[in-house]
Amino acid sequence: MGNHIDLLSKAKWYDLTQALSIFTPPWPGEMPLQVHFFKRLTGSWGGGQGANGQLIEWSNNTGTHLVGPRAFHSGAKAIADIPLSDLCGEGVIVDISDAVSDYSLYTPQMITERAEVKEGDILIINTGYHKHTFDQPDTPNANAQGGIENKEFGYYVRHPGPSPEFFQWALDMKLKLIGVDCG
Repeated sequence: MGNHIDLLSKAKWYDLTQALSIFTPPWPGEMPLQVHFFKRLTGSWGGGQGANGQLIEWSNNTGTHLVGPRAFHSGAKAIADIPLSDLCGEGVIVDISDAVSDYSLYTPQMITERAEVKEGDILIINTGYHKHTFDQPDTPNANAQGGIENKEFGYYVRHPGPSPEFFQWALDMKLKLIGVDCG
């Protein structure tokens, strides 16, 4: 255990989370985050401590999340079966925001011309479309109703995606994880 802690203390950590609240939009068609308070007590007589209890419920594709193999194949590994060591490791963050646009596809070449990606790396791709998430400032758009961009449409629908050859490249590279627009 000591070796793992020493290794983790030397690692550079990145917070890739997006804000999570009842205002966080879920993936289209899925249940939004809900918080049900069932116990809420302020401090009791004599300066005692208060207590809170809540039931938090949301669909798994809300906010920052990990999509495991079982999401694509019912016989595949569940997230609970993935060792934490498989979610940590060396990696690279690649900014391709200047090379993509609405509905465009990104290729392995777009990634490798900007950074060295090694076999087994964790790859984080910045397309710049995180600017369309709900907690970001409004984006003016003269063509949009009211002159303001619909953020969910920009993020969920017009978001750039991987080209067909990207998938084979990712498999050939044995990439450990791929993250896209992680805030």
